[in-house]
Amino acid sequence: MILLGACSKSSEAFLEKGRTFMSEGNFKEALRYFNWAVEKDSKNQGAFNARGAAYFNLRDFDNALQDFNQAIKLNNKDYKAFLNRGNVKRETNDTKGALADYTKAIELNGNVTDAFLNRGVVNAQLQRYDAALKDFNEVIKRTQKNKNAYFNRGNILYNQKKYKEAIADFRACIALDARFAKALYALGMAELLTDKKDDGCTHLKQAANLNHPQADGKVAEYCK
Repeated sequence: MILLGACSKSSEAFLEKGRTFMSEGNFKEALRYFNWAVEKDSKNQGAFNARGAAYFNLRDFDNALQDFNQAIKLNNKDYKAFLNRGNVKRETNDTKGALADYTKAIELNGNVTDAFLNRGVVNAQLQRYDAALKDFNEVIKRTQKNKNAYFNRGNILYNQKKYKEAIADFRACIALDARFAKALYALGMAELLTDKKDDGCTHLKQAANLNHPQADGKVAEYCK
């Protein structure tokens, strides 16, 4: 019955059904429908991009990369395929390749906040800190609701010993997510370095209660 039903549907119908499963987090079932979409129409760029996303969520990065490559071959003006391929390259430690893809995605569509955020991450990994700060600044300018942008910018400022600015970013991050253990830990360490021991110990203890792996040791060292 499934095969008969499959034969009667168009590539776009399979694609839409697969996207429904994707939205529900059912990536394996989504993959089945995307496979049918591609079988029906080998030039359906959206189907390759969607199937690549399903593979990515299943952590099958080799197949995800192949599908995003094909999506780009079919339409090299679609920013989503470059953004998605950049994510694969970042996960597989092709940091320079990810940087190139995120930059291309931004060239094609400068309104996608995630592209700036992800490019900021890889710029930081490549020790291009000024470029990373510029990307995180762009994210924060567009939305004050992205905790990762504040956290990532705060980390760079912390490493540059700009502790007061880092503290402001970590506090903004925690205001958005009070259970962000990494931000609580970083805030506590920055406060200790700026002679705010009571505040620093409070935040380190909160991070420890949230199972941050280094927090207990710092509490024992600094907060007796």
